[in-house]
Amino acid sequence: MRMEIENLAKTIKKRNILDDVSLTVEGIYGLIGPNGAGKTTLMKILAGLQTLTAGSIKIDDQHYVHRHASYITANTLIGYLPQDFMIYPEISVYEVLDHIAVLQGIVKKSERQQQIEEALAIVNLSGQQHKKMNELSGGMRRRVGIAQLLMRKPSILLFDEPTAGLDIEERIRFRNLLLELGKQHTIVISSHIVEDIEFLCTKIGILTQGQLRFEGTPEELKQRADGYVYHMDVQAEALSELLMTQDVTQINEEEQHLKVRIFSTEALDQPRVIPRLMEGYLAIVRGVDNNGK
Repeated sequence: MRMEIENLAKTIKKRNILDDVSLTVEGIYGLIGPNGAGKTTLMKILAGLQTLTAGSIKIDDQHYVHRHASYITANTLIGYLPQDFMIYPEISVYEVLDHIAVLQGIVKKSERQQQIEEALAIVNLSGQQHKKMNELSGGMRRRVGIAQLLMRKPSILLFDEPTAGLDIEERIRFRNLLLELGKQHTIVISSHIVEDIEFLCTKIGILTQGQLRFEGTPEELKQRADGYVYHMDVQAEALSELLMTQDVTQINEEEQHLKVRIFSTEALDQPRVIPRLMEGYLAIVRGVDNNGK
């Protein structure tokens, strides 16, 4: 399913939170940018939780959300998971999902049970259904959040900072789950952590200060840093000074020294290397004009 956002704007108390944002969402879409860039506001607008000041949203070429529309139709197609999902902490996972299913209009008990079991299997929580919500880790709570979305069978899933605060193992599990969900759904992942979307997304948009600065494939984003990324071998004792004077994007330990990647708009007397996604992101937020180089 394809979502098109056209000239979207959001103003609060005469302050532009989003300014003329136009983007096309398909596959697994990564929306990245620094904190305060307007990502969460955009996600809430897409989910129908906030109104627009201007612009429109189309799903498969049909107007589903615009400034004067009701959001009922869009909400049947879109599921939104905020950064932290925690409701009814003293009851079990199954009871939470059963209650939500009733609120969603699934009246028949056998139908609710079937949908709950299917959703828990998809998010790999079948053995945790009797645990209370406050006994779950942050990653497991978010998987419960996905399960309750899946019972509505939306076509588009929105995840706001989905791996923030998770440990390494939970982040890996969550990324694997998103990859599986991406086979059946259009997904938007909002994050300020580039690594969260590096191996997930087929398309990326970068927001800074409420404006869309880039939209394209991961490869196109990497190319924006072409010619600005260098490799350097340094001794451990020289690292502190280097970190203070250069944008170090990666450090690898070797037996006798450190291998360091540096993003720099000034020419360095060091070998250039092929850019990674992080360096493409830095090129955009630093305003490097390397389009078409």
